[in-house]
Amino acid sequence: MKKMIKTIALSTLVAATFSTSVLTVSANTKNTSTSENALITKFKQQTTDDAIIATKKSISKLTQDDLNNFIPTEAIKTNGNTVTDPGSDANFVTKINYKATKNPKNVIKLPKGYTIKALKSVSNGNNVSNRNLQIKFGKIGLNGLAINSFTPAKKDLSRQVNLNKITYAQSKELTQFALSVLNPAIKQAKGIQYKASSNTIKAAQAYADVYSKDNWNNTGKKTSHDPKAQKVVSKKFKISDVAEENYSDNPSFALTSPKIKKRVVSMAALKHAIYNSIALQLFEDGPSYWGHASALMNLDIHKKYQPNYFAVSFDKFGGIHFFMVPHNKLVNKQYNIGTMISVK
Repeated sequence: MKKMIKTIALSTLVAATFSTSVLTVSANTKNTSTSENALITKFKQQTTDDAIIATKKSISKLTQDDLNNFIPTEAIKTNGNTVTDPGSDANFVTKINYKATKNPKNVIKLPKGYTIKALKSVSNGNNVSNRNLQIKFGKIGLNGLAINSFTPAKKDLSRQVNLNKITYAQSKELTQFALSVLNPAIKQAKGIQYKASSNTIKAAQAYADVYSKDNWNNTGKKTSHDPKAQKVVSKKFKISDVAEENYSDNPSFALTSPKIKKRVVSMAALKHAIYNSIALQLFEDGPSYWGHASALMNLDIHKKYQPNYFAVSFDKFGGIHFFMVPHNKLVNKQYNIGTMISVK
């Protein structure tokens, strides 16, 4: 009888222990879920709170208002290869999947008809006034926005980046992410992919740092490119020929005021900004007659000046800088690329 009682007591103890464990796991799961939801909410605030999600309309049903957002509304005059940029702001962005996953595969797929041949044609100075050609490629571009989307990684939602003191490791990770998105698109088009190196990443960040120092916040008179940046970086890194494309329109970061001291955003928000900026420059570059798209697709540098090294950097205002440096025995011969960086 005593033995029976001991057995029952042990069973009761095991059951109680198991029950407590279940409650603990349940509570932890709830806390994790609550925490993750809070991070997602913050991520939304740092990304598309003021943006319009990419159109879901059939390409054939786009209205004239849709088209006027990303192509010239009138034929323009050209002077050689110089064209007038109407400066239209993008009204579409890529879609975001707010269900974060452990290891999302964020890639950009080119839509049907988006080829190097077509891009070269539409960006050619002789064709920028060809309204029908611009509209046709503009529709292809919108399709590119509609078929692509970004998913944040769970770990990146809680990883904070101080844009006042961005580290080399963070810049390296962001560059690797950018090329994991961009190079497959170039490969799909059968183009020449970019390479990455340690000194290119450092030079890119030095470039962005000039914008930060000069309070170049893309407002008022401090818009477009800071003319000091190229001079500073060219001298420091012995680069005579360098290209830089910036995309500084990140109002949802709310960082444009020079008076703000704390400039911290999540790694997820920065990666989305890179993804979205690449997509917009590839697919909605009609107002600039596809000049940014051509640069990102590595078409501005002749084959004989390849390889072209790429890096991405952020200034303190959340402005993104895509930095490209060709280097071989014919160009930028004194430039030391540093260590080669693998691109996943």
